[in-house]
Amino acid sequence: MATGSTTRLARHDDVPGSLARQVRELAERVRGLGIVRAGSFVRLETTIAPGIDTPDFLAWLRRAPAGTRRYFRDRSTKLEFASVGVAIAAEFGAHATLEQVDAGSDVRAAAWFVALPFDPARARDLAWTAFADVGCVLPAIELRREQMSTAPATTPATTLAVHVAPDTDRARLIADLEALAARQDTCVIEPALVRESDGGGESEWIRAVEGGLERIRAGSLRKIVLARTRRYAASGALDPVAVLGRLAARELRGFRFLIEAGPGRAFLGVTPERLVSRSGRIARSEAVAGTRPRGVDGVADRLLGESLVTSAKDRREHELVIDRVRDALAGCAASLRIDPEPRLLRLAYVQHLATRIVAELRPGTSDADLVRMLHPTPAVAGAPVADAVRALREFEPFDRGLYAGPIGVASRDGAEIAVAIRSARIDGDALTAYAGAGIVEGSDPHEEWRETGHKLLAFERLAT
Repeated sequence: MATGSTTRLARHDDVPGSLARQVRELAERVRGLGIVRAGSFVRLETTIAPGIDTPDFLAWLRRAPAGTRRYFRDRSTKLEFASVGVAIAAEFGAHATLEQVDAGSDVRAAAWFVALPFDPARARDLAWTAFADVGCVLPAIELRREQMSTAPATTPATTLAVHVAPDTDRARLIADLEALAARQDTCVIEPALVRESDGGGESEWIRAVEGGLERIRAGSLRKIVLARTRRYAASGALDPVAVLGRLAARELRGFRFLIEAGPGRAFLGVTPERLVSRSGRIARSEAVAGTRPRGVDGVADRLLGESLVTSAKDRREHELVIDRVRDALAGCAASLRIDPEPRLLRLAYVQHLATRIVAELRPGTSDADLVRMLHPTPAVAGAPVADAVRALREFEPFDRGLYAGPIGVASRDGAEIAVAIRSARIDGDALTAYAGAGIVEGSDPHEEWRETGHKLLAFERLAT
C-alpha cells in the first residue's frame, strides 16, 4: 500500500435537469415494454438536445454503479461512447445475427463494445481471468455522441438508449437508470500512485531483447515487439474513470478507452494507434511504428522528429507494418490507397511515424473479418506475425491479456477499433502499466528500455 502520498480531490458533476428527466422517461418505457422474443433485443432511445444539456461523459459514467462501465472516444472526437451494464454478451461476428427491434421511430443502430485479447491462444494469467467474457457486449445503458456528417460545422448527435434482451433483469435496469438520474453532489478521493516495481527489471528485459535479436540474425524473425510492465501501488482503491480522466487531461490526442470486469477490476488507456475504422464500405487503417521522445523545446522536438524520419532502422520497422496492413486489406478491397510518405504523429510524450491506408471494401466484408485479417499487426507483434507471436510466448514472462488487443465500438453503419497500447490494468489499489518496443536488426537493448520508459511517462506522471 502506498504511504505518505498526496491525495487529490474530485467532484461529481451534477446531471442536467432535462437529461435526468429523459433518463426517468426511459425507465418508464422499460416498465411498459412487452415480451422480447428470443434471438432479438429492443432498443429504446431518446435524443439529447445540444448545448447546455450535453453531458460530460466521464462525469456521467462516474455516477453509474461500478463494475460494468465502459468508455471509448476516438481521437478526432467524432465518436464518444459510455455505457453501463450488459444486455447481451456475444462472440464478435456472431453478434451481427441478433435482430434489433426498433421500439420507436428514427432509432439508430445499436453499438457493440469490442475488447479482444492480444493472443487468444495463450493461457490467461489469473489477473486477466475476470476479462474472459467481455469480448463483444451490447450494453444495457448507452450514452453516445456521434458526428453523422463529415461537414465540420455539423453538431454531433447525442443519444441515450437502453437495450432490453429476453433475459434482461428489468428491475435492475430500472434501478440503474434511477441512480443515474438522481442528483448528487459528493466528493471522492483520488489516491496518488507510488511506483513499486519494473517487472523483472532492466536485466531481464535485456535478456529478452538479445534473445529476439538472435532470432532476427538467424533469419526466423525480421522484427519482434517486446513488452514490459511497471506496477504502481495506491493509498486506496482506484476509481478507473478518475484515472482515465487524469490520463486524458495530459494526452489530448489518442483513442481513450475503459472496460470494467467487476468492481475494482478495469483496463484503460489512451492509445495513438488505430487498427481499423469503417464507415459504410470505406475502411481506414494505419501503420504506426518508429518512436522518438518529445523535445524539451521546439528546436529539440523538430530535430528529434527529423532524426526519426531519416532513420533507416525506424523506416524499416515502419515498412514492415505497412506491408502487412496492405496485404491484409488487399484480399477484401476493391481499391486501396496508401500515403506515399509517413507523417509525424506527435503525442504528449513521444512521436511516431504514421502512414494512412484507405480501402474500399468488397460487399460482404464484416468488421469481424477486418479485425481477423489485421490483428495483430507487426507494430505490436513483429514479423512474420505468426512466428513473432509464438516467440513472444517464450520471451515475455506475462500474459498480455487485453494489452495490444483490438478495442472499440462496432455498429451496422460503421466501426472504430483501436489497438489497446499505452494502457494499464487496475486491480483494486494497484495499477499495472504496459509498454512495448519494436526490436529489429540494429536495435540496442538499453535504448529500447529507455524508449519504453518514455511510453510509460503518461502513468509515471500520475505518480507525481
